[in-house]
Amino acid sequence: MTHIAKLITVAVVVLLTVFSVSCRRDPYRVNVSGVELNLVVRDLGSEIFGTPPNEMAAKADSLRVEYGKALETYSTVIGLGDPSDERWKSAFVQFATDMRNLDLWDTVKKVWPDTEQLEKELENAFKHYRYYFPDRVIPQVITCISVFNNSIIVDDSLLMVSLDRYLGPDCVYYPSIGIYNYQARKMTPDYTASDCMYAWAATEWDYNDAGYGPKTLLNTMLHEAKLVYFTRRMIPEVADTVLFGFTGKQMEFCETSEGMIWEYLVSKDLLFSTDVFLIRKFTGEAPFTSYFTEDSPGRAVVWTGFRIIERYMNNNPDVTMEELMAMTDCQTILAGSKYNPK
Repeated sequence: MTHIAKLITVAVVVLLTVFSVSCRRDPYRVNVSGVELNLVVRDLGSEIFGTPPNEMAAKADSLRVEYGKALETYSTVIGLGDPSDERWKSAFVQFATDMRNLDLWDTVKKVWPDTEQLEKELENAFKHYRYYFPDRVIPQVITCISVFNNSIIVDDSLLMVSLDRYLGPDCVYYPSIGIYNYQARKMTPDYTASDCMYAWAATEWDYNDAGYGPKTLLNTMLHEAKLVYFTRRMIPEVADTVLFGFTGKQMEFCETSEGMIWEYLVSKDLLFSTDVFLIRKFTGEAPFTSYFTEDSPGRAVVWTGFRIIERYMNNNPDVTMEELMAMTDCQTILAGSKYNPK
């Protein structure tokens, strides 16, 4: 074979390889350009704290009409009770004119001068949601401050974002209210959209209503993993560190220790454990997983569960997202994933 012929052969092989890889469907990348959705993020915080104190009583009445059930939900979260109660208005005015809350709002506006980026990210995420779940409701999205009560508030067709829970790791308020550094690290604007989608999924597919049967470590970690997988499907471009809430070093631990984590769970016969304390230690928020090393993240086994879900879906491309989220037979998912890391 001549030198030129060899070059042509190599070029053809390379082109075929590139073509083969490009044709392999990326399950996270779908075309949502044809999905119609105009998501508007309403700013309840500015409605409240941008109103002069002498106009607040009248504003309270207009907000009851304008926001309806959403205001009921918000009032419950911040401890003001039902807006239909005769005592509510005075409590609301006091809340809205409290200097501590006004100072907090000033801090919020420095970090969040607007919510345009969040609106853009959530509109794209909910376009994906409509693509996968065309018959499900798209919630109204409202930003507010909950005085650190909740990060994301979900109720029926409502998604409220507490911007005061996303002020950055150096926020002076957080240490004083008992928020640890490993938690504050994830309380930044970068995490807001993914937290919204995770919270929405956790409500739409509530563990207690799903029908998994006995609460085992396997059921819990795969349920949590499905919520994370859902979030990745809704926001394909989200960074792994944001998706899982891990540092780069913690991500590296999971990737290099994947086989060790799985071997530990299997060899210790933990997958079908119903020990509530053990399940919480493995799947609850923590600076690290105490059963592993301090280099590990908390919820490391949720990352393992994500790997199982991901492989299951790759092995079963005909399974829809609706079908996956409804699945409660976690042993079938595990078997179908053929998960066996080395």
